[in-house]
Amino acid sequence: MDPLKVIIVEDSEDDLILMLRALKKAGYEPCYTRVETHDGLREALGDERWQLIISDHSMPAYSAPEALKTLQESGRSLPFIIVSGTIDEVFAAFIIENGANDYIDKGDLSGLGPAIKRLLH
Repeated sequence: MDPLKVIIVEDSEDDLILMLRALKKAGYEPCYTRVETHDGLREALGDERWQLIISDHSMPAYSAPEALKTLQESGRSLPFIIVSGTIDEVFAAFIIENGANDYIDKGDLSGLGPAIKRLLH
């Protein structure tokens, strides 16, 4: 398995487990931290070891657009993947135009591994 150092912006423990399972199925061994807020992400970004960010779109206290803005303000250049079952393709295209690298439907996480491979290599 390939090691993968990832920040996961997610409020649901169940969804986190599904994402980790998809990463392992794709051949990755995730070393991760989970954050749910601007301050949590900003603090995590202070650690140089991270390779990418996977973010849920909509959470009670935070959102993917806000997380993307936090990343951009940090000055770090990390791939940013949105995983959500609640956004349509028009919004997905909009967020990608504004800096996200990819969008994966939460209902079909099989695309997560190939997206990461493409972004990291």
